[in-house]
Order: sequence, then structure tokens, then C-alpha cells
Amino acid sequence: MVTTSLLMMMSSVHAEGLTTAEGKNLTVSFGRPAIKQVLHYRKMYDKKPFPDAEIYYYDNGTYKIISQGENHYGVYVLQGKFDDETFTVRFISLPSADWGNKTAFHQLTFIKSEKQNVFIQNAIVDTGEAIAQQNGTYTQEKNTVTNPVSTRWENK
Repeated sequence: MVTTSLLMMMSSVHAEGLTTAEGKNLTVSFGRPAIKQVLHYRKMYDKKPFPDAEIYYYDNGTYKIISQGENHYGVYVLQGKFDDETFTVRFISLPSADWGNKTAFHQLTFIKSEKQNVFIQNAIVDTGEAIAQQNGTYTQEKNTVTNPVSTRWENK
């Protein structure tokens, strides 16, 4: 079995979505920082009962998520714009220990309102397990982290 290791590296120059493969390594560079969201879950997944999470988005479709129990990377597709009243983000996590060294799919729909910003989350994992819908509130701001590799929940 061929093992592929994913190296997510950031140079001082943005690679504009550059992805390269050499030998057993795949290198994906982060794009420019886009948006950071802080999620506050009201309804959580029983196996990952972490009430808060942060997502760091990059303009080339890469992201990093951290929480008390998550620290992984992935790719996303945005339906709409981050500043729309309602928009949806579809995430595929890259294989990580967070999901049993497999991928996971998440779809989050974000709804802005004057009173409170809310999200609804649906997830599918490679184990076939049904994950009940999750939801909560969120805040959104400019992402100022150009290299999220050392960004960890423990450092907060």
C-alpha cells in the first residue's frame, strides 16, 4: 500500500493555489488569508462535544479548523459569498487523526441576521455513521493568519 503524506507548507511568497506531487509527497500551499469564523455549537456531535471551533479560510479553497478536539486541514467550496446574507460552504477534510485517518464531508449553511448569526451543519464520515444535524451561532472577521500550521487550540 502506498502511503501518501500531505505536507502543507507556506513560503513567504504565496503560491496562488499551487499543488505539486513528488514521490510520495503532495504539497499544497495556502492561498491568501480570507475569512476567519468562530463557531459556537448549540447542538453538537456526541463523539466530538467541543462547543467552540475556529475556521481559517484561504482564497485558494484551503482551510484549517481548530477546536479542543480538532486540528486538521481540508478544502472547501463556497456557494455565494462570505458577505451574503445566506451562504453555504462545503468542506472535505483531508485524511487526519480527527476522522480516523480518513476524509469527512461537512456542509455548513450560514445565515446572518441583525439579532444573531446562525449556522446549520450536516456531516458525512467515511465510516458510514449517521451524524445528526448540528447547529449554533458564529462570528466572522478577516483572517490575519498567513500560515496556520502552528495555530493550535492549546495556544489560545
